[in-house]
Amino acid sequence: MWKAKRHIAESLLTAALLLLAGCDGSGPEEMLDDYASRVSNTLDEPIETDFDVAGRLPLFPARRERSLPLTDLRQGLVEVLALRHCDLLHLIAERNSSLGKVMAPSQQLVYEMRFLARLRDCRRDLDSAPSPDPDLLAQVNAIYSVKSRELPVAIWNAVYASSEMEVNFSRGDPPMPLEPDGSALAALSSLEQLTDLAALAQLPDWPLPALLDVIEQPYQTLNRNRFGSQWLKSLLLLTETLERTARGLESRERRYPLCPQYRPTPDARILLNVFTQYYAGAVQPYLARVHRDGSRWRDLHLTLMHQLPATEAMQQYRWQVFAGENPDSLWQRYILARDHHTSAWQAVLRRCGLMPGVENTADS
Repeated sequence: MWKAKRHIAESLLTAALLLLAGCDGSGPEEMLDDYASRVSNTLDEPIETDFDVAGRLPLFPARRERSLPLTDLRQGLVEVLALRHCDLLHLIAERNSSLGKVMAPSQQLVYEMRFLARLRDCRRDLDSAPSPDPDLLAQVNAIYSVKSRELPVAIWNAVYASSEMEVNFSRGDPPMPLEPDGSALAALSSLEQLTDLAALAQLPDWPLPALLDVIEQPYQTLNRNRFGSQWLKSLLLLTETLERTARGLESRERRYPLCPQYRPTPDARILLNVFTQYYAGAVQPYLARVHRDGSRWRDLHLTLMHQLPATEAMQQYRWQVFAGENPDSLWQRYILARDHHTSAWQAVLRRCGLMPGVENTADS
């Protein structure tokens, strides 16, 4: 009974401390530092934390290294006549206007998809006409061939040459907040819309997407929330903390085991309390959310980079950040640090006979 009451009291105290931490403006860095410091003090083993991690994030390539060229179709008189037949001259005039020449990547995509859809309809009408004009059909087919081949390029530019995507890979934003605020869900939903657009364009006879009428909405959401930048910072903070804590646990065991007789010691029970309250109670829920939301963000980008013609610079960036096959990528270093941290704790607690009945780790 006494132990149960003590456990309840400790849980209430922990909840109160976490609530107070949230009220005084503390964030992920303070939470992770508190956890590592408590492990360090209990082990009498130095565990240094370094949260100045922005400079260690890979640099997102410059826009010129993220953009791909589109064929500039200079229309001669005969071709203009062909496009007049397809009711495309007003679209061309819009593209060649002073505003059209400085279109944002998203608006360039709108133009390319509408142009291609109308050209496709014209091509179908010409092909099914009782007496098609072979020269006119040949001209339309030639233009259609170029535009359809380059649609993935237009989508790539719309996604990765945009300023909105650039800020989602900035090194200057803070980490994800301790409590969810809806920004991750909004950003993920917006990226899913763009990913669906890329998947739609893979179809041989795709319908004109309704998203084109409100194309700026997902971009505005991405610009406003900047989940990607926050996630990168959180991932690196977790990686550093988990890896250094794991090394501290192993260093103490090599120097002098916490439980030399394979039985719980007072320090071991204190350490278990740190694990239960400060890792399982605070760090792990944050880690699980960073892992869950970040996995979805990563998967969407990997899908886009697989479906679309990524530039060489972006392929290199993918390798540095997302690649599961690269042990030095930001993602894989986090996975390795998380697993190292888990195994280090298991080794100590198993030796002390204090292994919890349920292990708290995120899924791979």
